[in-house]
Amino acid sequence: MTTKSTHTVAMIGAGPASIYAAEVLAKAGHQVVMLNRDIKPGGLAEFGIYPTKYKMKRGLRRYFDRVLSHENIDYVGNVSVGENADVSLDELRELGFDALVVAVGAQGTKWLGLTGEDAEACFHAKDLVYHYNGLPPFSEREFPVGEDVVVVGMGNVCLDIVHWMVCERKVRSVTAVARRGPAERAFTDKEFKLVSEALDQDALRAEFDQIAPVLTEVGQDPEALFEEYVRFVDEPLEHPSETSLQMRFLRSPARVEVDEAGRVSGLICEKTRLKAAGPDGRVGVERTGEFETLACDTIVFAIGDAIEPSLGLPLSPAWSGEFATVQEPWETHPERPRYMVYDPVAETPIWDTFVVGWARKASDGLVGKARADAVQGGDEILAYLDGAFRVRPAGARGYEDVRQGLSALLDEREVRVVDYEGVKHLDRLAAKEAEARGLVEFKYATRAEMFEKLNEERR
Repeated sequence: MTTKSTHTVAMIGAGPASIYAAEVLAKAGHQVVMLNRDIKPGGLAEFGIYPTKYKMKRGLRRYFDRVLSHENIDYVGNVSVGENADVSLDELRELGFDALVVAVGAQGTKWLGLTGEDAEACFHAKDLVYHYNGLPPFSEREFPVGEDVVVVGMGNVCLDIVHWMVCERKVRSVTAVARRGPAERAFTDKEFKLVSEALDQDALRAEFDQIAPVLTEVGQDPEALFEEYVRFVDEPLEHPSETSLQMRFLRSPARVEVDEAGRVSGLICEKTRLKAAGPDGRVGVERTGEFETLACDTIVFAIGDAIEPSLGLPLSPAWSGEFATVQEPWETHPERPRYMVYDPVAETPIWDTFVVGWARKASDGLVGKARADAVQGGDEILAYLDGAFRVRPAGARGYEDVRQGLSALLDEREVRVVDYEGVKHLDRLAAKEAEARGLVEFKYATRAEMFEKLNEERR
């Protein structure tokens, strides 16, 4: 597909949605400048997938490398975008970019607002995932994990945390806590197999016996569900461990219990019960007013992510956890969501600005979903660049002028930029380091280490 004219697009972020969207735009003949907060690209595909899933990561890296090596894509790493950042969205517009595409994922953290959740040993799952995946500055941070850990959630991220606690940290116990029942789990069998050998089957049996009447009331079979949960217990763990994995269902976190020294001592939960499925087929849940304390010294919240408001985009008035986008259907594809950002105060679209991937809808799907969303969003962005909407970009300043202006601004602010050649050089050095240490993979854990290696190359 060839467009009528070439435009220069700022792509903010370098995760899967960003890279797939950049591929769409570059292949259409547009120039893409990809600005990434981190030194290395990949986003959650690089720093969110469990570390030992080497085959999956390598496949994604190969594909991303082909995209980022495209002559129309200019990678600009170690540059933050937003309010009080290295460069703002308004400054990018002033530099002459014809469109801004925000594809930063869901950089914000979602919390429940519980009393005590600001304690030192309460963590958000994403921070821990970044930590054990070697993403600076999270890789440099100490996480004082204790011996008895509670993980709030029942999705694949929860199981990734459980996996790490069982096979790497080898804590005494880890307990997954869910507001709903065992049938409403969101994790996949593939992930559950990796931790099932650690299940405390006696504790799980006792849990199912306790909640059986509630499950039966809504037409669920407790015995069949129990058998589903224990069918992988003979699957070996990645690394031998004595950690006891327990599960608690129908419990809604209410408060973090903290002792006089500020240490976490428990998670107070309100018991819930299931309600019959509504018209949408989804089983409901309601509170009972009965409380229980789960003893623990560490709590991890694996409850999804949120968009980052400091980017400077307007939030949806209906739901503050999402950026505002145009709600009027696009006549070319009326069945699709919209990707163009909307200003609810001025009641007008922000014609040159789009959101794709988790920046549009946080925690929605994995890499495959990110690709589909980026490609679909790319159609709308290309239509805007081709003049299909009431307002279209001028495209008068030209790529070279825009790029020179960006470089001058970042130089003036003493921002150390890493281009894609620098990224590939770091990858080559890391591969040599892994081989020397007898490791499958090695990552530099700090920005300082990465810059030191880049400086060595220049001497």
